[in-house]
Amino acid sequence: MDSDLSNRIAEFISKCRLCTIATVDKNGKPNASTVFIKNIGMDIFFNTTRDSQKIRNILSNPRVALTMQQGPPPKTDQEIKGIQYEGIAKVLSDTEIAEAPKAVMARHKVFNSLKPGQSVIVKVTPSKIYLIDYSRGFRHRDLLQFK
Repeated sequence: MDSDLSNRIAEFISKCRLCTIATVDKNGKPNASTVFIKNIGMDIFFNTTRDSQKIRNILSNPRVALTMQQGPPPKTDQEIKGIQYEGIAKVLSDTEIAEAPKAVMARHKVFNSLKPGQSVIVKVTPSKIYLIDYSRGFRHRDLLQFK
C-alpha cells in the first residue's frame, strides 16, 4: 500500500466533518444522505436513526459510496479536491460501539437520551478510495485499493 497516498487520504478525511453517503435498497433504488462523520484511519463512523432509509438499505445491501469535500465550493475546475470512497457499511452492535470515535459516541448518547434506543452507529470500511485533485490535471485521481 502506498503510505504517502494513505497518509494524504487519512489527513484529508480527518478534516471532513460531513460526507454524502449513497446506498441502494433491495430493489436498486438509490438514496443519498449527508451525515456527520469522524474517522479512525480510513474507517468512517457516523450515527443515525435506527429506522432511517440508509439503515434499511445498509441492512439489505452493505455496499456504499461516500463523497467528501473540504471548505467552500471550488470556483474553478483546478480547485476541485475531494474523496470518492467505496466500502462496506456495518451497523455496530452495542458491544462494538466502543470502537467508535468520541465525537460520534457523544452524538449517539445525546440522541439516545432524547429518543431512547433510536440512534445506531455505523462503521464503513473501505474497499477503495480515490483522492481527487484537479490541480494535478483535469479528472486526476489517485487510487488506494484495499483487499
